[in-house]
Amino acid sequence: MREQGVSQLIGKMGADAIPVAVVTAFFGVVGLVLPFIVGRGPNKGVIQVVLSITAASCWLFWLLAYMHQMNPLIGPQLHNTTVIALQYLWDNNLNLTELESTTDMSSTMEFTSSTMEFTSSTPATA
Repeated sequence: MREQGVSQLIGKMGADAIPVAVVTAFFGVVGLVLPFIVGRGPNKGVIQVVLSITAASCWLFWLLAYMHQMNPLIGPQLHNTTVIALQYLWDNNLNLTELESTTDMSSTMEFTSSTMEFTSSTPATA
């Protein structure tokens, strides 16, 4: 039952067309329509260029940030106590004797989203 929930969550993590369309339309209005509405003045050309470049830059930054959230390169690094708390909250069971014998409390756990597993890493001691 838990595996089904994870697969449903992964299926919903892809790009959604509605936010991309709305944000693209907004920056399209700012960069393509507003430059033609700018009033007369000595700096009309500068204002038109600034609006177009600003809209293109902001849209590209937003698109790259949005796409990066779909496939992050690095997963969150969790301390062992956080992993124990998550196990207790998600599974409603807590076996401390098993965890104390298998993990070092000073190490951290890294969650890799591609395999959906936790990997342990202990800090280097000199």
